Amino acid sequence: MMIKPGITELSRCVDSRYTLATMAAKRARMIGQKTQEVNGKYKAIKPVSIAADEIAQGKIGYVRSDAVQAAKEYEEEKEAAILSYSESAIEANAEFDARLEAEKTADTQEGEE
Repeated sequence: MMIKPGITELSRCVDSRYTLATMAAKRARMIGQKTQEVNGKYKAIKPVSIAADEIAQGKIGYVRSDAVQAAKEYEEEKEAAILSYSESAIEANAEFDARLEAEKTADTQEGEE
């Protein structure tokens, strides 16, 4: 038995399978509650099938919350800070190595005198 629409078709409508599962579950709950309130009986078509059809047709969508966007911005800032720290650490190591070489050169010259 083939389930329509398929996972490949549904995956094109969202950014991840997790998002797809969440959307379908939330919408199916909404459909199930409406069906139960109206008829007191369940229809032949399952709420998850109706939700999947609506997702495939583009009738329902999703919006990322502000918290997710803030988390992405935080991660970008953190990555930039780490990169900046790494660059400054490399510069500090280069300066330390240069001073160390200068001291070795100075010690060698004093030893020769």
